[in-house]
Amino acid sequence: MRMHRDGATGLALIAVGCLALGCPQAARAQVKLEYKFPEGQKLSYKTTMKIHQILTINGQEVPTDVDQTVVASQTVGQRRGDSTLPVTSKVESLRAELSLPGGINVTFDTKDPNAKVEIEQLAFLSEVFKLAGEVVYTIVLDPQNKVKAIEGTEKLLEKADKLSPPARDAIRSQVETEKLKRQFEQSHRNLPDVLARTGEPWERDETMDIGNGQTLSFHKKYEYTGTETKGGKTLDKITTKALEVKYSMDPDAPTPLKVTKSDLKLEASEGTILFDREAGCVVEAGGKTRIKGSMTFSINGQELPGDLDLTLESKEELQPAAK
Repeated sequence: MRMHRDGATGLALIAVGCLALGCPQAARAQVKLEYKFPEGQKLSYKTTMKIHQILTINGQEVPTDVDQTVVASQTVGQRRGDSTLPVTSKVESLRAELSLPGGINVTFDTKDPNAKVEIEQLAFLSEVFKLAGEVVYTIVLDPQNKVKAIEGTEKLLEKADKLSPPARDAIRSQVETEKLKRQFEQSHRNLPDVLARTGEPWERDETMDIGNGQTLSFHKKYEYTGTETKGGKTLDKITTKALEVKYSMDPDAPTPLKVTKSDLKLEASEGTILFDREAGCVVEAGGKTRIKGSMTFSINGQELPGDLDLTLESKEELQPAAK
């Protein structure tokens, strides 16, 4: 309870203070939330992402749907002589279903050794999905658990260089050292810098890479709301909400269709994180965001008006430890 003590209200505040002492439940909960990296720990997560997009260009609608499930693990190694700590990230499996304009449907599953995309103009996606399902690299943390380096991407880049040009470019853009470093830091920066208290939100800026040199930047609000019991464990609950969104595109993006202007707004946004304070890890996280607005496109020097209606829905679940 915050009290402003001055002469005019001193007696009243003393009385309130006495009541508070007699009623401890009136005090707001405050807890320390932090990610932990115990040596030898292995965590596996299943992440499902659903995307529904209707892009309207010069009056013509271009609908796209994506349903993707990735199982990935994070294994903490032994602390090295220089006090750094290696954390190996590995994609265990990937399944993707795409519904594209013109009634085109694509399905790929890395668990199927014969999986491939039959449509000729999209055949390169087979290469992309296959190598994406083999991604493994190591994040090296310093003594303060900040990212010091990324190791192991060289082999991925060597494999990517042997693929067709569109597949090579897609993979290389996803395993850039700085991008991987930024992704790890961002995913572990969503907790408060101080003790978490109900009614005291904190805010963060986050960026989502959506391919082809395009990004969505969000300004988000987080708020601690207490505890929730799940699976017999008491977990800390955090709600999330995006407050602002901005779109940007690299001028050198490898696509003939460029976005020159955009005015996007958040139609809706909600999310939840369940955090295991003792283990220092996320147990479950998910959310849904809808974005709408106008965009101006340029192709071969000609400007075209457009609109975007985009819904992003995700769910991340910690998987039971292997026995």
